Amino acid sequence: MTDIPPHPSAPDEVPLSVNQEAMWVGWRVDPAAATHVVPVACAVTGELAMPRLRRAVAALGARHPMLRGRVVTGATGARLTWRDAAPIPVTERAVTAPRQEALLAAAHGRPFDLGHGPLARVEVLRGPTYTVLLFVVHHIVFDGTSVVPLLLDLQRAYAGGELGPAADPAPMEAAALRSLALSDGPEGDADRTFWRELLAEPTARPTLPRRPPADGTFRSRTLGIDPELETRLRDLAHQTGTSYFTVMFAAHVLLLRHHTAHDDPLVAAPHHGRSGPDPTRHVGYFVNVLPYRPRPNGKQTHREYLHHFHGHVREVLTHHSLPLPALLRAASLTGPEAHERTHETVFQYWNTTVDDRLDVRDVALSAPEGTCRLEVIDMLDVADYALTVMLREDKTGSTMVWKDPDGRFDDETLRRLSEDYLAVLHDMVERPEARVADGAARMSPPLSLSHTEPTPSAAPAPARERCPEVDTRLMTAIADVWKEVLGLPSVAATDSFFELGGHSLLATTLVDRIARRLHVDLAPADLFGNPRLRDLTGVVERRAAGRSARHTAPEHPTGPIPASPFQQGLWLAQRMDPQHARYHIPLSWAVDGPLDTPALKAALTDLVARHEILRSGFVERDGVPHLEVMPPWTPDLDEVDLQDTAQAEFDHAVTEWGERAAHTFSIADGRMLRAALHTGPGGRRTLSLCVHHLVLDGGSVPLLLRELRKCHRAATGSGPPLPAPRRQYADLLAHWAERGSGDTEFWRRRLDGAPSTLDLHPPQQTAPHGQFTLALPTDVTAALAPVRAAYQVSDFMIAVCAVAAALHRQTGLDDLTLGFPVASGRPPAFRDVLGPSMNTLLLRTGCTPRTTVAELLQQVRDEIIAGMAHQDVPFEHVVRLMRPPRRPGRTPYLDVLVNSVDRSGWSIDLGAARLTPLTTGDHADGDSKVPLTVTTSTTDEGSLRVTLAYRGDQVDRTAAADLTDQVTALLSDHLPASLQAPVHTRPTTRSEVTGR
Repeated sequence: MTDIPPHPSAPDEVPLSVNQEAMWVGWRVDPAAATHVVPVACAVTGELAMPRLRRAVAALGARHPMLRGRVVTGATGARLTWRDAAPIPVTERAVTAPRQEALLAAAHGRPFDLGHGPLARVEVLRGPTYTVLLFVVHHIVFDGTSVVPLLLDLQRAYAGGELGPAADPAPMEAAALRSLALSDGPEGDADRTFWRELLAEPTARPTLPRRPPADGTFRSRTLGIDPELETRLRDLAHQTGTSYFTVMFAAHVLLLRHHTAHDDPLVAAPHHGRSGPDPTRHVGYFVNVLPYRPRPNGKQTHREYLHHFHGHVREVLTHHSLPLPALLRAASLTGPEAHERTHETVFQYWNTTVDDRLDVRDVALSAPEGTCRLEVIDMLDVADYALTVMLREDKTGSTMVWKDPDGRFDDETLRRLSEDYLAVLHDMVERPEARVADGAARMSPPLSLSHTEPTPSAAPAPARERCPEVDTRLMTAIADVWKEVLGLPSVAATDSFFELGGHSLLATTLVDRIARRLHVDLAPADLFGNPRLRDLTGVVERRAAGRSARHTAPEHPTGPIPASPFQQGLWLAQRMDPQHARYHIPLSWAVDGPLDTPALKAALTDLVARHEILRSGFVERDGVPHLEVMPPWTPDLDEVDLQDTAQAEFDHAVTEWGERAAHTFSIADGRMLRAALHTGPGGRRTLSLCVHHLVLDGGSVPLLLRELRKCHRAATGSGPPLPAPRRQYADLLAHWAERGSGDTEFWRRRLDGAPSTLDLHPPQQTAPHGQFTLALPTDVTAALAPVRAAYQVSDFMIAVCAVAAALHRQTGLDDLTLGFPVASGRPPAFRDVLGPSMNTLLLRTGCTPRTTVAELLQQVRDEIIAGMAHQDVPFEHVVRLMRPPRRPGRTPYLDVLVNSVDRSGWSIDLGAARLTPLTTGDHADGDSKVPLTVTTSTTDEGSLRVTLAYRGDQVDRTAAADLTDQVTALLSDHLPASLQAPVHTRPTTRSEVTGR
């Protein structure tokens, strides 16, 4: 494997992931809390040699230095560093309390100081009849999967073996950067949509009875699973095509359904979050906790329920990468009340049998002077949940552990829950065809609801603090920025930015926007030191010397309203070249199952009636296109029978229909949507939509489909009547207009002297447009992982770098610009507003004869990050600002566009029909609005897919093929090897290219 050159950042620190930042912020709020402490207790048999143990722990600290680390903050946010870190402390003391009591006191009695470290400690407790070796580690650097590799290293070091150099922090760094990119970048759009939809409807309130108040006592109850019952459960899992864990998890949900008396419990479960060839051998923090909402139906049989639950688990795990704070923020589940709903119970799974190198029940510590043995007896961790249920598997069998870390439940509640859980398991294996609801007879009566009226002795909840000491108008203006950045409908004066899901990257964005809007000098350190809205308002107020900031919501617009800059650019291009319908979006889906055609027609009609953008005409007022809402109309649904054609001919016919449909659009009348249902060979059907880019963009397609599904349900009577949308596209335009055009001076400085066009080798005569697909290895994403980790970049940034490098080589230019589309920011109030919200950002790369590929990659990364921070300025305003030289048929600065496409949210059900997106629509004409368009996407198998489309009237096919070849070579196997090579050095080998 090619060595990756060292990144300029220090090798003794890594950024915090979004989840780690949430833990760090929680610690800052309550440093004395025992939450997120992971104690691993091992009973000792034989004599433990303390000198050997101290040397072994020192070796562990050298091998895994993050255990000695601390959290520091700076201009780039919070980071974990182990520079000049203290060793892991080892103490030995005598105790007289019973073993469990002594363990709890040692584990939870000394909170960690995350700001000073170290983040681990080792204690040997010698009681009257027991000796316990206790590892206590903070969760911010350690998860459950880390236990086995840590014990293996302890075993080796205790015997005098070498552990080798410090472990590579790249996996933790890559995981952190990935979480940050997903949390706020376009890579996480599909995941955010999924979680927003899954958690959209109000979730049930916590319903398990609690003590008023909790007494702070850690309680637990352990229940062994009978081996015969375990065998039958595994057989049931095999019969239903599920896993043993899934069956056990599903039973827990049924238990909650019974005792909470509703069918919609929300239950969390951790996902290990590890990847790579040997994911279980890393010590560190990689886990992500996911909420599950399976909605069990009492009419289902146990077998049907397990199939349903299995499908839900698979669907959730498909979107496991979005960090918990980000997914909750996407679903507007933030703040203390939402926390009560989402953090009641978590189902953990600790399976030590997946690693056959160690038996946690019998760990031998061998040395010449004798051998002692360790038995891991408990995981006394305190999760941020009211109740933790753990399924623990080891070589002796399965055990269930019920943990109540804060004494919120009494012993009787834990007893009933654990015994009734066993009753559910028995019922599932003994009566798999029985209805779920019938299982209630085998359990104790449902527990009472927790949200009852408080007793007279209960203390009233404290009133929310009012903040007369700050300017309320200024706080309202700052709150508006918080809501935009965090994607929340509301924030309160006492809310903390970090408790609401913010992290360091969002902090930079927030501070930048407040500073620009209110004209104050503000730094990220101000937010880190004053994370609550009230306190930050005080800082801004002092900086602004008492000036208030007025921020009123725009009124609902009436009459024609100016189009967005994006729409104005398309409108003008359409008028200048009316014969070429290049500004349409062809969409096609394979239809599996019976489709109710009359209901589809009715749904399309309702869709147009509900969304004004689909019936808005574009009329000219003083040379500027305006949107004018027209009366509702009924789109045509062409039904085409092509059953006698070959598949290739059928596919071509579907594509040609889209081209013809685009030429029938009436921009002035607002009729820019056509639909068709093609029946092809074997009776297979394809549903196609053709929509003008003036009224839709790729980012709006999932919303379009969700709305179509709602209208279809209403048309068939299977769904409720739909209320009118609260906001329309005109409201969004008014919001953008009120927001202003952003920092134009940034773009003036950025593009000063930049070339407005590139020499892309035009053809001698006009030829058809074309497209090439890069022949990338299926493992290219994994192969690029070291590059992502070393340079803190995403796959999209790497692809942009490869394109820029190939362009510098082919054109010989030392200065060039590329464009990439982004979705303009939408506040939560406008999430369900249909219509385009695209903006095109520019990045500029410079390349001297000595510039290396690594330096170019850093340029690309910095340019993309800077551009995203100033995306409020429309591309069209940038062009007008710069007044660059123009060439006919070309858009200044935009000869090359690099796009990232995600179609993971493009599948829906319309009644009994399943619609699955097809690749139709990737045709060259549709993607060739600029001379060169490079599109990146991810296949269903998780591999990187890249296409290069070119306009045959502006780029020679041979030049496009050569450019494709170079990009393919860089992404396939040359990028790691070429990082320190000059950009202008071409690859020595050429990769195969498939073209059409």
